[in-house]
Amino acid sequence: MIENWRTSTYTANNGTCVETGWTGDVVGYRDTKQAALPGDERPTLTFGKGAAHAFLTMIKSSTR
Repeated sequence: MIENWRTSTYTANNGTCVETGWTGDVVGYRDTKQAALPGDERPTLTFGKGAAHAFLTMIKSSTR
């Protein structure tokens, strides 16, 4: 279970953005707009660290 969630540094003033967290070899992403739900009920996308790294590399690349 991921417990170290962090909000993106690009979060708008209203706090609606993406949170990311990780544990072991798993990286998770979730929407901050659903913070009222209990943590174990919030929809979360999870990926292996390799897949998450490849995704971030691709979206930061100028050759998308």
